[in-house]
Amino acid sequence: MVTDSRTTTPEPRVLLATTLHLPSTARMAMALAQNGCEVSAMTPPSHPLRFVQLASLRLPYRVSRPLESLEAAFDQTSCDLVIPCDEEAVRHLHELHRTSANPRTRALIQRSIGDPEHYDVTEARHKLLTMAHEEGVHTPASQLISSVADLSIWHATVPFPWVLKADGSCAGQGVRIVASLDEAEAVFEELNRPVSGRLALNKLLIDREPFWLNRWRAGTRPTISVQSYVDGRPANCSVACWEGEVLAGICVEVVVAESRTGPSTTGRVVHNAEMLEAARLVVRRLGLSGLIGFDFMIDAATGTAYLIEMNPRNTPICHINLGSGRDLVEALTAKISSRAIRARPAVTTNDIIVFFPDAWKCDPESQFLLTAYHDVPWEEPALVLELLRPERRERYWLSRRLRRIKDRKTAPPLAFLEAMDQRATPSYQPALSEWNKDLNGE
Repeated sequence: MVTDSRTTTPEPRVLLATTLHLPSTARMAMALAQNGCEVSAMTPPSHPLRFVQLASLRLPYRVSRPLESLEAAFDQTSCDLVIPCDEEAVRHLHELHRTSANPRTRALIQRSIGDPEHYDVTEARHKLLTMAHEEGVHTPASQLISSVADLSIWHATVPFPWVLKADGSCAGQGVRIVASLDEAEAVFEELNRPVSGRLALNKLLIDREPFWLNRWRAGTRPTISVQSYVDGRPANCSVACWEGEVLAGICVEVVVAESRTGPSTTGRVVHNAEMLEAARLVVRRLGLSGLIGFDFMIDAATGTAYLIEMNPRNTPICHINLGSGRDLVEALTAKISSRAIRARPAVTTNDIIVFFPDAWKCDPESQFLLTAYHDVPWEEPALVLELLRPERRERYWLSRRLRRIKDRKTAPPLAFLEAMDQRATPSYQPALSEWNKDLNGE
């Protein structure tokens, strides 16, 4: 008689932690729940995850006391694993491990994200590239920059263009490509400023991102580094790992991105042994656990994959099951549960993946909306409708009016509406009327 492991193994309890309103956090909650996990999440107010019925518990991530709220959530959920979903949450886990007097808290953090001896490397781009280079990974030249004088020294040996980066940033917000010394000095001054009160207030009131207030209160300046530019195409590799061992990995070449340094909206799944090996070497050296993303540039002339940075948290591709060796959620869940990895069929055989809702918001006329696998969470209608709505700063009356005057392509693309209609349920019907109201200025 064959025994179903799901009846003999307790459901893993997983806590997601995020300070941002990223759709990928909601998607990860869905994927974990569908794979038998008991899912809880710590989020700021108005997070899209509130529309996911599969998540069992949503807890407040308190901006005034983030470390205390994390530790309280550990106790309340008795979680087996915590998955950070943005860089700020990663930093909170690092700080909590350093400061907590609770052995269980420290053990849970180490179990979830890896060896605390190397937490400083995961927060610092230059340290990461230095370490990766020591492991034999191809990396661009990199240098810490503390003043404009350092840029002049770098200029003596490294030709333009360069890439300036501020530690702690995400989604390309703290990354600039520069082509002259004057431009580099101006960008350094821009990136090196502490968060202003005006920006923090704007993020709080408009974007509902309260954790910028803590950056403003701290008044600290980010660490800036410069990298030599790799002329090529961007790519990334996301892995599930455990105690320094890679369990599963997905490699993607970027087909379309939000901007030159921004996140991908459409990617092509590839097999790239060099990227996987680089990820394996870094994961082993740092003793990492959990879900990790690595960004690369594929050199146009040689095809060499250059590691340019690491994202020590859940990334948008992590929840998508692409079959054996590429099912990150199953690999990680199996490890937590101390069972064998189950073979699950891939959700698609299409090698082009379109990320919802970013792809059609950036380009409603994209051909890939018709031909690629569109990663839409159809099983959660309320979440789909929420993600269809404009960004928060665009929901105000004046912003909506200006947007309609500037560009009337804000309606969902026809292909997407047709796909909704094919899955027609009463719960999706409000989407059309909401968009009509928006376009008509009601």
